[in-house]
Amino acid sequence: MARKVSSIMARGTLVVALAGGALGIGRGALAAQVPTGLAEIRTHCAECHREVSPGHFDRISEERKTPEGWAMTIFRMRQVHGVQLTPQAEAAIIQYLSDVQGLAPAEVRAGRYALERRPNVPDLKLPDNLNVMCGRCHSVARIVLQRRTPAEWLKLINFHVGEWPYLEYQDGSRDIAWWRIASKQLPAKLGRLFPLRSAAWRAWQHRPHASLAGQWIVHGETPGHGAYYGTALIRRTAADRYGAHYQLRYADGARFDGASDAIVYTGFQWRGTGTLGGQSVHEVYFASADGARIRGRWFLIKHAEIGGNWAAARATGRAEVMAVIPSALRAGTTQRVVVVGRALVGRVNLGPGTQTTVAAHKPYGLILKVSVAAQATPGYRTVRIGGVSTHDLLAVYQHVDRLQVQPAFAIARLGGGTLAAVDAQFQAIGYTEVAGANGKTTAVRLGAMPVTWSVVPFDAAAAQRGDARFAGTLGQDGLFVPSGGGPDPRREFSDNNTGDLFVVATHKSGRGSVVGKARLVVTVQRWINPPIY
Repeated sequence: MARKVSSIMARGTLVVALAGGALGIGRGALAAQVPTGLAEIRTHCAECHREVSPGHFDRISEERKTPEGWAMTIFRMRQVHGVQLTPQAEAAIIQYLSDVQGLAPAEVRAGRYALERRPNVPDLKLPDNLNVMCGRCHSVARIVLQRRTPAEWLKLINFHVGEWPYLEYQDGSRDIAWWRIASKQLPAKLGRLFPLRSAAWRAWQHRPHASLAGQWIVHGETPGHGAYYGTALIRRTAADRYGAHYQLRYADGARFDGASDAIVYTGFQWRGTGTLGGQSVHEVYFASADGARIRGRWFLIKHAEIGGNWAAARATGRAEVMAVIPSALRAGTTQRVVVVGRALVGRVNLGPGTQTTVAAHKPYGLILKVSVAAQATPGYRTVRIGGVSTHDLLAVYQHVDRLQVQPAFAIARLGGGTLAAVDAQFQAIGYTEVAGANGKTTAVRLGAMPVTWSVVPFDAAAAQRGDARFAGTLGQDGLFVPSGGGPDPRREFSDNNTGDLFVVATHKSGRGSVVGKARLVVTVQRWINPPIY
């Protein structure tokens, strides 16, 4: 991972208000008194938002949001209306509103990618014309991650017109009766799609929240570095607060240890701040309803586009194979293989054409020595350990037939001044084609492959401008780091260092080279960086 981030605070982002030491108001400690968050709302918010009944405030109580959504609301109250809050008061309000006016797990699911800040993910597609009406300025996920009454949706639309009156005349809305649709049709439509009251939220409010304390088995992947595995110890430090310690390794043996402090909102939304592999990170994870699994994404504090997937399961429970690292073995080789899982005892069989020796039993699973016959048939293998089996976590291949560079389309942004660049991380996923009994071929996914990276101009115009020379650099870990922004006297007309490129991955094997490519647009600086993009 090329980027090194030392500061724990990120300029221009609100995510820091949601994790670690900034937060800490739990339900259990406040059960016998007025919740601190409610008291702070009465002190700081009730002057404008009238308390019409105990705990029910105009506007505030007519909507539900994620912790990030409430943090954005408080930020706007401070910036636009001059509300003054201490960090402790702000944290208490976010905690309280996230718990009593949050979202159920099922309501968060579709928009999780925006909370996890996954880069270059295609936006959601909503029915009718909602993408045109609402998705031109921000992600549709921001709409999906809130709930309102129809009347409150109308007030939000009026607020948008008041704050940004030019939005009705932007590209995409000039050729439709935008205001008539927005004011007459959208409130009822949004109220049906994303209602304030729902069966999912009622059920979740009455469900006891599971403690996440205990021993965990962890696995994941960091694009650009590869798969990792290990264990986590999570301790409960207060009602909704946790401390975690991680002992992790990459497949190449590099240690990836870390620790974090977190708060769990609404019983399932883990928001942590800590370190992994010596780098400062945020964690946006989601626990299952029974508290048996945690999934999500961690990312660098100043570079949210750089991070990794995270999956954890309780260390105790019935036998289960969770991951195989590496996920593909080339015929004619002998490799070290890690089977991540729980309660893995008994005979190990990785399928035809393989010979397996158990090298060690570990808290996270098994370490194996696996030899694959030179003429082994390509395809997925069933992994059997004792009475447990899984069918799609391991593949055998003779050669790589195709490369798919991910993401297929990426946007990077120039840096400059106090604004950090927005990098773009690529990886090349290999596939082998396996002939079936019906004569058709099936693409078998092999996982990230070792490749040589390069950039070339997207078209003749990009070549003439010299985009590949000026827009930035692509490392052999697949990380593209953009150049600085502003006029560049080396370019014609002192042009900015934007560019339109192809990112090219080349994998060499005994049969020659396999090439995959993706498009990369390098554009101007990112001036606004909210926690929900």
